[in-house]
Amino acid sequence: MRTVYPSGTTIYDPDRCYNGYTLEFEARHVPMLFDMNGNVVHAWKNVSGKGRMRLVENGHLVVITTNSTVEEYDWEGGLVWEYRPPGRPHHDLQRLKNGDTVMIYQETVPDEYKAGIENPERRRLAIRSDCIREVNPAGETVWEWHEYEHLDINKYCPTDGATDWTHTNTVQVLPENKWYEAGDERFRPGNVLISVRNQDTVYIIDRETEEVVWDYTGNYMGGLAHQHEPHMIEPSLPGAGNILIFDNGIACRRISHEGSSFILEIDPTNKEIVWMYASRHFYCPTAGVQQRLPNGNTMITSSREGRIFEVTPSGETVWEWVPDSYDPMRPNRYPYDFCPQLKALGKPDEIPVKPPKEWRHRELWRTIPI
Repeated sequence: MRTVYPSGTTIYDPDRCYNGYTLEFEARHVPMLFDMNGNVVHAWKNVSGKGRMRLVENGHLVVITTNSTVEEYDWEGGLVWEYRPPGRPHHDLQRLKNGDTVMIYQETVPDEYKAGIENPERRRLAIRSDCIREVNPAGETVWEWHEYEHLDINKYCPTDGATDWTHTNTVQVLPENKWYEAGDERFRPGNVLISVRNQDTVYIIDRETEEVVWDYTGNYMGGLAHQHEPHMIEPSLPGAGNILIFDNGIACRRISHEGSSFILEIDPTNKEIVWMYASRHFYCPTAGVQQRLPNGNTMITSSREGRIFEVTPSGETVWEWVPDSYDPMRPNRYPYDFCPQLKALGKPDEIPVKPPKEWRHRELWRTIPI
């Protein structure tokens, strides 16, 4: 539920926010960058995207397009690279420092793997799975992982239908982290974290052995319920090494969880929750992402509530943006000087926004430190 009723930037406390530009799609799937007051400062008007897009430090944009390709555009909108995987790319991608691109694409489980399905009716159907693939700038595959080769084909959610088996929605190559430096091989940088939504499970894959070395299903209120956006926090950010997860709260194993969404921060070594954001009105049954910001705040996208907002570690909303007529999906906040093109724009005006007195404040938040 929106905190207040107007659209645009509805709440903004510049002194308490991590101020920067937010990358998001507008209503017609056009990628755009806007400032904290909602002013669009740049758009790639010839691009139509869907799912994840990333701004690169040279000002290029890497995006999953509505034409089922992964493409890279320069600041002016010129196409500089494209790749079409064997199946439909969807949900997420990551551009690595070496120029490689990691993506998710959909594929059908081969008959020899379907033979292991216990339910004969389901065995006759075309079962959708996903592949994680890394390609280099030349388009050559340097690593891939077919889920049907490694995951339990009989572990699926009946409420999602018999054919949508995995529905992977997130991929991240693990960054440098303190756990590996302390000797925990499961979190070796380069290992791959994925979110398999329809199994209510987050996995980490050892890149060298291709074995699953870590999984998380949640140890509270019945556990994860169709989660999105798990990722290990980067070394330079508060909470570095912990894993943030958007727990949607749909198709739950316990009724007390149904209809309630949570942002979880967990210590992956013991799987304990170290921070949680929740609200009486916070419920996003599908989609939704979160981003830890350099000042310790967390930006949350509640897609089905139609808002992006930033909260402090204590859970107070210090910024909120609401589009006019569409659901925000997978935005990212970037500093003003992230790339030369943004730096050239200069620092924009940062105008505080307080909800008008006649608008009722609807949010009742709580954070749960453990």
